[in-house]
Amino acid sequence: MDYVIENATLVGQPGRWAIALQDGKIAAVQPTLQVAAHHTLDAQGQLLIPGLVDGHIHLDKAFLLKQAPAQAGDFAEALATTLRLKQQYTLEDIQQRSRTVLEQAIAFGITAMRSHVEVDPILGLKSMEALLPLKNEYQAGITLQLAVFAQEGITNQPGTAALLREAMAMGGDVIGSAPYVDPDPQRNIEIIFDIAEEFDCDVDFHLDFLDNDEPLQLPLVIAETRKRQWQGRVCLGHMTKLAGLPPKRLRAIAAELQAAGIAVLALPASDLYMMSRQDTYNVRRGVAPLHQLAEWGVTVGTATNNIQNLFTPFGDGDVLKIATLLANVLQLGTTAQHEVCLDWVTQQGARAIGIDNYGVEPGCAADLVLLGATSASEAIATAPPSRTVFKAGTIVAQTQLQSQTFWAAAAVG
Repeated sequence: MDYVIENATLVGQPGRWAIALQDGKIAAVQPTLQVAAHHTLDAQGQLLIPGLVDGHIHLDKAFLLKQAPAQAGDFAEALATTLRLKQQYTLEDIQQRSRTVLEQAIAFGITAMRSHVEVDPILGLKSMEALLPLKNEYQAGITLQLAVFAQEGITNQPGTAALLREAMAMGGDVIGSAPYVDPDPQRNIEIIFDIAEEFDCDVDFHLDFLDNDEPLQLPLVIAETRKRQWQGRVCLGHMTKLAGLPPKRLRAIAAELQAAGIAVLALPASDLYMMSRQDTYNVRRGVAPLHQLAEWGVTVGTATNNIQNLFTPFGDGDVLKIATLLANVLQLGTTAQHEVCLDWVTQQGARAIGIDNYGVEPGCAADLVLLGATSASEAIATAPPSRTVFKAGTIVAQTQLQSQTFWAAAAVG
């Protein structure tokens, strides 16, 4: 064996476990293993989980806040200011900010990530040109999917559709857009599915994010998914409008999502910050109710979205902290619920972006994180900094809290 991890705690499994890793995959998971291994690690009862997954992030928009601090702090300002900043992007600037995120992500234990890459007549293909080399450069530590993304609309931006196709031909993995900023959302959605069919790729929409009185655009996506027979290949980010639906309608929509195989990712750091600003009392949370969707069979997860920019002036890219935030917001406090929250940023999160064979089971990819915690509840409560990260069976990062000094106040005579 290449590696054996001994005395590990597994989510939902009593006792201690040994996990054997061979050729980048998990070879065995048993209470004890009597096998020779090139390397052995004593987990000392710490919690071993599948690698963390951040299924929705914007590498090319990370850490823009220093360049343009918020004045109003609302969505209109974020959209307009980011559009202005895009005109100043350089390859070096995008890569520098993205490297910071990727290196932090690997240290946090994120072994798979989907980044949206903006493509439009203003920015052209610059973000794709910047991020494609990073996908290869960091592949030993993280699987990076690049989702070619039209932020500014398509029908209102002549030439965008052609640029999206060019970006996919360069090596894009996924295609998507934000239909709610397009004057013709129906046509926007159709164009995205046209491109998905041409390149045989998955689809990822930012959808039903704005808290206005406009009708849901979700039925348009569900209908197109069925029409194109794209079941199991569509992921939706935000979906904040679901938080305002009465239970009966929410359950009906969940049934349609489940039948169409459409996944939903909540992005609570951004959604909490941007949503419900017109509410002067009894303010809505504005976060997709993942716990209810999951109960009704929908594939769900949670992700970072933005880091320290005008859309989200917070965060460091640790998706485990996002799981903590979501558990707090959705009031998920039981042991079973904490285990589910971990699932949303590991196995379910992977499934949402089309990654199968993910988990702590024989045959799964040996993408794992050993956390400085002994239970799911402790992991969700504290997002422990101590982490040992395996990618394809090899340790790629390790963070340990070595010491802590407390200076007691001098006694007063």
